Amino acid sequence: MERHVPLKETMRFSVCNKRVSEKNILLLFMVKIKFNPFIINIFVPHKLNKPSENLILMTTNNQTKANTVYLIKLFLSFYFLFSFTTPTLAQKDSVNSSNYLLIINSYTEAAPWSFRMISAITAYTQTLPQLALYTEHMNMLMMDTDSTLKEFRQTILEKYRQHSPRMLILIGNSSMILRDDFKKMWGNVPIILCAEEDYIGPKEFYLQKKPIDVAARIPIADIAKTYNLTFLHSNFYIKENIELIFRMTPNIKNFIFIGDERQNNQTYNIIIEQELKKNHPGINYQFISPQKMQINHLLDTLYSIDPKITGILFSSWFYKHTFAGNTSLVTNSHRLISTTSAPLFSLGMLTIKDNTGGTIGGYIYDQDRYNQKIRQAVQSILNGKQAADIPFYEPTDAAPTINYSVLLRKGLSPRLCPSDTIFFNKPPTFWEQYGYFILGVIVCFILLALFFQYRINHLNKLKKLQQKEIDAMTSYKNLINNMPILYMQEELIMNEEGTPIELIYRNVNSHFEKNFFRKEEVIGKKASELFPESMKEFLHFTKMSLTENRAITFPYYFKQIDAFYDIVLKGTHHNNIVDIFCLDSTELYKAQQKLSATNNKLAMALDVANIVPWKWDLLSKTILCDINKPIELSTNEDNINEEQLAVPDSQYFSKIFKEDRKRVEKAYEDLLEGRLDKVREEYRIVNIQNNIHRIEWVEAQAAVETRDENGKPLTLVGSSLVITKRKKMEMELTTARDRAEESNRLKSAFLANMSHEIRTPLNAIVGFSGILASTEEEEEKQEYVSIIENNNTLLLQLISDILDLSKIEAGTLEFQYSNIDLNKVMNELTSSLQLKIKSDKVQLSCHPTMETCFIHTEKNRLSQLLINLISNAIKFTAEGYIRFGYELRDNEIYFYVSDTGCGIPKDKQKSIFGRFVKLNSFQQGTGLGLSICHTLVERMGGSIGVDSEEGKGSTFWFTLPYKPAMAVDENTQKMEIQPITIEKNKFSILIAEDNDSNYKLFASILKGEYQLIHAWNGQEAVEIFKKYNPQIILMDINMPVMDGYEATKEIRKYSAKVPIIAITAFAYASDEQKVIESGFDGYMPKPINAHQLKAQLMDIMQKRIILL
Repeated sequence: MERHVPLKETMRFSVCNKRVSEKNILLLFMVKIKFNPFIINIFVPHKLNKPSENLILMTTNNQTKANTVYLIKLFLSFYFLFSFTTPTLAQKDSVNSSNYLLIINSYTEAAPWSFRMISAITAYTQTLPQLALYTEHMNMLMMDTDSTLKEFRQTILEKYRQHSPRMLILIGNSSMILRDDFKKMWGNVPIILCAEEDYIGPKEFYLQKKPIDVAARIPIADIAKTYNLTFLHSNFYIKENIELIFRMTPNIKNFIFIGDERQNNQTYNIIIEQELKKNHPGINYQFISPQKMQINHLLDTLYSIDPKITGILFSSWFYKHTFAGNTSLVTNSHRLISTTSAPLFSLGMLTIKDNTGGTIGGYIYDQDRYNQKIRQAVQSILNGKQAADIPFYEPTDAAPTINYSVLLRKGLSPRLCPSDTIFFNKPPTFWEQYGYFILGVIVCFILLALFFQYRINHLNKLKKLQQKEIDAMTSYKNLINNMPILYMQEELIMNEEGTPIELIYRNVNSHFEKNFFRKEEVIGKKASELFPESMKEFLHFTKMSLTENRAITFPYYFKQIDAFYDIVLKGTHHNNIVDIFCLDSTELYKAQQKLSATNNKLAMALDVANIVPWKWDLLSKTILCDINKPIELSTNEDNINEEQLAVPDSQYFSKIFKEDRKRVEKAYEDLLEGRLDKVREEYRIVNIQNNIHRIEWVEAQAAVETRDENGKPLTLVGSSLVITKRKKMEMELTTARDRAEESNRLKSAFLANMSHEIRTPLNAIVGFSGILASTEEEEEKQEYVSIIENNNTLLLQLISDILDLSKIEAGTLEFQYSNIDLNKVMNELTSSLQLKIKSDKVQLSCHPTMETCFIHTEKNRLSQLLINLISNAIKFTAEGYIRFGYELRDNEIYFYVSDTGCGIPKDKQKSIFGRFVKLNSFQQGTGLGLSICHTLVERMGGSIGVDSEEGKGSTFWFTLPYKPAMAVDENTQKMEIQPITIEKNKFSILIAEDNDSNYKLFASILKGEYQLIHAWNGQEAVEIFKKYNPQIILMDINMPVMDGYEATKEIRKYSAKVPIIAITAFAYASDEQKVIESGFDGYMPKPINAHQLKAQLMDIMQKRIILL
């Protein structure tokens, strides 16, 4: 028996006198002397002669040497027997630990196949200090009768009777013959079975070492139905190994299978024989086992075979040996067999990576990945998962696996290997060694050639651009010289202080010559000599142009020619050249003066009366406006022709809104017929501007101005006032009043609904809490606790929805956008929401359409949307599937959640996103989830909807804008923090909590597991930390004297390593982000969940604390 944690209890003793060399080889027999109650491993050396290149054991011709060997065996047996009796008897007869794993190995501890698995489990458990690992070896080769099996079973039951293991790890098919005994003793204990075959045979076949008939085989899948068991198949791929040997030995005539007496080797013998008869008739087949041949004879055979025509498949070579009346097991013979020159292929029992071994390889699976699957299964069960819930593992990565150096040493060609062969110890090829360098050189040459090509093209383009610039400058000069405006190019002269003091003419155009001076008279002259009166203005605007680096436009009057000009002046710092353009605006200026005078009068009238006066000539049927901007003409242009001031009355009335037109016409008809003295109407007109229809409100007043001799009206005068803004304000006030009334009504309905929704879970919580105190039956208590926890969850969800709803109503809903890995977020949601599914009939799966997808969005709100939709699907899906995923569609991402639930009737699909809308009034829920989802999607710039058919299922979908983002390596952003090392009995937790009831809750949850220190406020927490130096701090955020943020800031001055977890009643996503940014290591919202608190503490202890 062997316990791997700690390793001191492993019992293995070895004695070796000489090394194996080419001319002096030691045959090492590891002899197990069976002496109740223990087993000792003994290495007995045998010196062998090697007269030639092949190892030949001359057992028949060297009787003297055999006698010597016998005496050595006898001496060493008694020596080790008496030397190691005392330590062995000191082993424990029983296991007192309650937290341990138990491995039952069908074979001996020296078997490489099982040793690899045990080593992998041992390495994993060494990372869990509180978990012990025990290994028991059945050694089936030594177990021939029911009595020996019964003795082993009795030993196991007595040794582990006090506490059942956390799980059983069974290695080898034969370990399953005790499955009923394990179940009887430890109940439904989780079992991990690692075995070569996917079936189990009767006990007698394993004890008698007989091949199992097909009719006697029981599939493991059938057995697993009655046990809490998962199965990891260690397939040896017999047929594939046969085909690999035939491929690697093209001229094969003989096939040898080497295997010991174990039952599975007997079965493999029959399979190989049948396979050869079927696919390779005429091949001489030989099965070599310890029953038929001793080790020295086997070595003679292997050294004498012709490797070109012989294929050898090796399984294992353990055999019993009787010496001095004791039966022992030789376990290291396979190491000697593999040193022969014969091409040896293995079923996976031996290690192929070892360059010093002699095994070429075989068709095997990835052993490291198989060991990883074992560790994952162990971890899952330790995390609370049942073994029956873990799927069976069947390796899919099997491939021909060859040790390259051994292949060459055995004289075989690598070209014979299949294309998918995996090589170990293969030296790199020339291309593999220098390929990147060669590619780099080629790429450099290409880039250099492209650079020169680009440079040449760039120079050609520059040359063309320079020519275009020259042509453009020529055209510019021609344009300047011929255009009908004044142009002057002047040089600015500055004093030592940088102030402009003078302008000197450098160029003028022909239009300047026509109006002022000839070019020859101007060039080189000072502007102060030619236009002294304009120097002040021109120097001022020149300085402004240079300072602001822009063109300056200003009007100027030249008295010399009595003309107004619009001046455009642009100065450049290059040679202080100033370009001046002068556009004659004399006629425009005079017209503007007249128009300005008229506009001033009209503006005064409009400012005083705020009306648009008009006159209606009834004889000509025209309406004449007295200003140049009549509203009724539906234009906002500044310049109106005189014809536009007079419009036909039919055109005027056609612009009145259709619903108001008859009322307005009736009012004017009553005025003309004398039924009214004055008209005052409010109506709408259609304003068409840039092909866009706008509605304006107008208030019109009118009265009769003149009448004929019969008293019939000839003209009407009136005014129109645009009251669109006033009407808009009136409507807004009306809408605000209606909203206030509706808000008051909704508030009352909301409070009533909330009272009902809150009282419903509270009723169950309060009621069952009272009953719980008076109930004595444990099963009934658990039922009441479960009901209380479910209603607690419902109440917390209701409060969270109300908080989100309150932020939505207040307009303070915050969105924290960041770059996220969308696939990672979806996988995390799958893992967390999988726990909500209580039925095995419902399958939850995620279907991303891209291997990697990084986007810029609001992670918390996106998760909230998907969680709400998936939770609804879980609630209404009794069986079938729930699938969710995303698709990239143009500039948006399409998210969906599909289920096979009850579906939604057509008449309810439109109202499903309303508040407090529930399809099933008796189903738990607030009725706010979909309403909040609808608001969140709209705020994030997307849309949401549902496609559903009653009785078949529903698909809820929403879209969000797609903003791609670069991938961010999260590992580089995290600071590496050294772990805290502390003795286990000195480990303590500081709880900073000002509420006594809350502290008692923490104490109840963590009672007996940790040393607790209590601080009533943040200041006290800082002082206690400096005094006692606790290893973990639970920090309440809202405390007197000093809050949690300030206390954490102070503590971080003394230690950056101590983990601090924030405890807060704030429940917004922004609060959680603030907590993480303030130096906390974790976040735990109130009310506290005991399981979540313990899980978070355990996670921090595993990552950040080392207990001694």
